[in-house]
Amino acid sequence: IIRIMNIKLILLLIFIPFFAISHEVNIEDKNVEEIVKKRMGNMSKIKAYSTKMHPLTMTGEFHEIKEINEKLLHVAKEFKDLFPEGSQGGKASELIWEDRVTFNLYHDNFIKSIEDIVVSIKDEDSVSLMENFNIMTSNCGTCHKKFKN
Repeated sequence: IIRIMNIKLILLLIFIPFFAISHEVNIEDKNVEEIVKKRMGNMSKIKAYSTKMHPLTMTGEFHEIKEINEKLLHVAKEFKDLFPEGSQGGKASELIWEDRVTFNLYHDNFIKSIEDIVVSIKDEDSVSLMENFNIMTSNCGTCHKKFKN
């Protein structure tokens, strides 16, 4: 009887970590799906806000541009955190995880250009607003060329 109990105990000790690991993988897979879905949603919002803002940059509607730009800045800042190690998937290139330094630099440039738009809005400077908007969209394109599948 003691021998059988020892065998059961050994088997239990062997299989408990397996069950814990297999459960953790399922949770991790679900989190990866949620992360990919969230970052794709954020990318769609970034595109929508930029598209909505573009014609306004030529009208001098600074109040409306400010509201959109604030939303854009919030979503863009959150975007960088949606690429944790192990969350590969969606339309994101593996290069994001392989060359994190460049990805972070491109993202920081993108954020800086949105923040420069804030300054243009505060100054009500239509010329710098259009310039900064064009820089921001250029930063989008640079990142997409390198990091989007």
